[in-house]
Amino acid sequence: MHAQETGDSRNSIEFTPQISLGVFTAKNKLSGMAYGGELIYHLNTTGNPRPWMKMLNLKSLDLVFNYKNMNDIIMISDPRPDRFGDSYALLAALNFSLLRTGNSEILMSPGFGLGYLGETWFTNENILVGSHLNFSSRIALKATTRIAPSTKLSAGIDILHFSNAGTRVPNNGMNVSSASIGIVQSLNKKQKVAGDTTSWRKPIGFKKHSVDFGINFGRRGVYRSKEGLYKTGLYAGYNYRLNSVLGLGTGVDAVYYHTIYDPTRNGETYQSNASSFDRWRVGAALGPDLWMGRLAMMAKYGYYLHYNSLKDIKTYWTAGLKYNVVDCAAIQAKMYIHQTEADFVGFGFLITP
Repeated sequence: MHAQETGDSRNSIEFTPQISLGVFTAKNKLSGMAYGGELIYHLNTTGNPRPWMKMLNLKSLDLVFNYKNMNDIIMISDPRPDRFGDSYALLAALNFSLLRTGNSEILMSPGFGLGYLGETWFTNENILVGSHLNFSSRIALKATTRIAPSTKLSAGIDILHFSNAGTRVPNNGMNVSSASIGIVQSLNKKQKVAGDTTSWRKPIGFKKHSVDFGINFGRRGVYRSKEGLYKTGLYAGYNYRLNSVLGLGTGVDAVYYHTIYDPTRNGETYQSNASSFDRWRVGAALGPDLWMGRLAMMAKYGYYLHYNSLKDIKTYWTAGLKYNVVDCAAIQAKMYIHQTEADFVGFGFLITP
């Protein structure tokens, strides 16, 4: 009863004003302050946790709305005012409890979603941002302490990232680190009692050993243009599941270029680190999967077996999400990355026979 009375097993709403500690991006120096805040809805998971939630010590599933006013931010190399405008982001996040003592708790919350940036290359020649709509990711570290049975104070730091994953370039992206202090208010509605699983979809089992065959389709932008260059990604790999949460996968990535690099058409075909003289590039990669029921976060580091690249690139990263619609098939979103530079995001599916 104590947990319910103090609000620990109830959903809650959090409001946190924020001020930036720094705004930064690759290859360009920025200065100035950003101001804003977050409104967060915490869907408590402690009253009816899945096995993966228990293993990861998950406190809540969060829906996060983030706002930033970046009108004061300037680029050192080109200090014209009003280059960045306002930003808005809507993210889904996982809120993990790292340490709890008495009425205080330390939490970590990674999240991913969509963001909107007010100014781009096409509105005021903002060379960092190529599109209004972007992918957004955020990680926050917070401490909370109870000041009343249903109320807590929170304080923390976070980093918010905006990037369109190369769908339009330029795409340096932006990062905002912020400090926050806010309030968390529990709601009256209590969680369903333990053992009631009607609010969760039935989990699927997992195989210790499995193979994947995948295909995805994506688009990379043409520099300072609204045109795009299309690619198809293929994957074949082997998976080993350590348990219901952690897995390890290795496999071969092949990417087909619908448009290859042509020096005589540099402006139309140049793709930076992803520029290829051949139709195909092929690499082998290894990395972990983090499974949360039917949803998995995947990341792999790879070495090219064949890549006739303009810039002699030897290695790559992939990262993404996959969701098992049924036991033998999943939909996926997969990003291909060279060093810290996004190539493209492919959307498609995986088959696991």
